[in-house]
Amino acid sequence: MNEPILKAVSMPPRIFWAPMVPAVVNLAVQLSLMFTIGIPMGMNPLIFVVTILLVHIGIIAYGVKEPHLSKMMKAQGPLMTPSKNIYAARGNKLAP
Repeated sequence: MNEPILKAVSMPPRIFWAPMVPAVVNLAVQLSLMFTIGIPMGMNPLIFVVTILLVHIGIIAYGVKEPHLSKMMKAQGPLMTPSKNIYAARGNKLAP
């Protein structure tokens, strides 16, 4: 018997074919650089538009390979800080 696959699980949210979280991070970083560095220095804003598009194309290419890239980025956040081991051991142990 075929079971229906929920759309939220099978197709995570996307912005112009790229996973949502990396696309939003790309846009936020590029626009903040444009407003803080590019405009005061008199740079052409089209340079930043081109870089936004190039990075977005790269995110699309990586998103085709890993469709759940947004969830992977959200899950990796708490593990980025090194844990303190109770006993001396090599590497990070998530449990004592």
